[in-house]
Amino acid sequence: MQPEFLEMKFDKFTFRVRRGLWYTEAGAWAEVDASARAARVGLSDFRQQSSGDIAFAEVFPTGIHVAQGEEMASLETVKVDVGVVAPVTGVIQEVNPALADAPECINEDPYGAGWLAIIRLERWEADQTHLLDADAYFAVMKAQAEAAAA
Repeated sequence: MQPEFLEMKFDKFTFRVRRGLWYTEAGAWAEVDASARAARVGLSDFRQQSSGDIAFAEVFPTGIHVAQGEEMASLETVKVDVGVVAPVTGVIQEVNPALADAPECINEDPYGAGWLAIIRLERWEADQTHLLDADAYFAVMKAQAEAAAA
């Protein structure tokens, strides 16, 4: 049985990539439930760690249509302001209510309690061709971590 996460230790950091998710090169993830035609989306462990401690998170409200690759949320951290692009196309069905009072949950549990939104899928088959599985994203993340350290 494969482990749930791929892990890379780099300097003093450990970065984890959860298997079973689809990723953008920019570090957004989608957990797709094809039968429900919906995807829970969030930020990868690498993306949240490299962005810094999140102090404020604003996700577009429910009912808003987002296209894959377009901004769907903005985060303010101690280091930078981060725009988060949608990994899939569809309508935002739900925004994580925990983000209003505890945006740091993105840092604490990026693949669990720190999810950003649920998006009703409109064109999953087409969107999927532009996403990376965990192994492919792990290779991209490794290259990004090495480039940032250079």
